[in-house]
Amino acid sequence: MKILLLILTVYGISAIITLGKIFEPLRDMAEKHSPNFWKHLTSCMQCLPFWVGIFISLTMGSPIYVTNTILPEYINLFLSYLYAGAFFSGTTMLIHTVFVRLKGSEWTKLQESERNRKIKKGILRDSIK
Repeated sequence: MKILLLILTVYGISAIITLGKIFEPLRDMAEKHSPNFWKHLTSCMQCLPFWVGIFISLTMGSPIYVTNTILPEYINLFLSYLYAGAFFSGTTMLIHTVFVRLKGSEWTKLQESERNRKIKKGILRDSIK
């Protein structure tokens, strides 16, 4: 039950940051001033959950523990958090994909309106001329 709670927590935080209206100014600023790293981190439903998952694992305990007796304990701990981030990224992407499929054409319209909003604000250039 704890793992399900952790998965939903990571998904919730990631969805709020990448899709929520409240973080729109943060995403716009990231896209305008740092079009590579920060833009992708704040708008990618696969990238952000990796880091959110690592943070949640650090604060709540990692759901994955590496216990390789050959490796030093600090390497096992590092790998546990790394694998937890990857696990949360994958599960969040799975939930998000199901969500997008369920939304169907409504999701496409939402994405198009977001693109048009960014073009009007000058954050995104219209590539169609």
